[in-house]
Amino acid sequence: MRLLRPRKSPAPQLAEPASTEPATAAFLRVLIFSNTDLPEQEFNAQRDKIRRVADYDSNTRSWYGQIPLDRPERAAEILGALFEAAREHGTTIQVRAQPSGQNGHG
Repeated sequence: MRLLRPRKSPAPQLAEPASTEPATAAFLRVLIFSNTDLPEQEFNAQRDKIRRVADYDSNTRSWYGQIPLDRPERAAEILGALFEAAREHGTTIQVRAQPSGQNGHG
């Protein structure tokens, strides 16, 4: 008598990763105000730190950024830069929750 071996199943298909488009991903919105009472060299150092993680709006003279909740490495990079700017230069930072499905500056 011959034993039947079970057929080898095809490799399972991997599901595609969920979309991480900004329109659907949740994030924290960050509003940043530079400390303008600094000597020029220190002010420029502050600006260089913030520039890596936020965009400047010349109309409001403030910076805007988004901390993605679905990308922990990027969120840590942004928070680290902002905490460093606040500690070293007195930068003011406000963080607000942004509901999923909303993006942009307002």
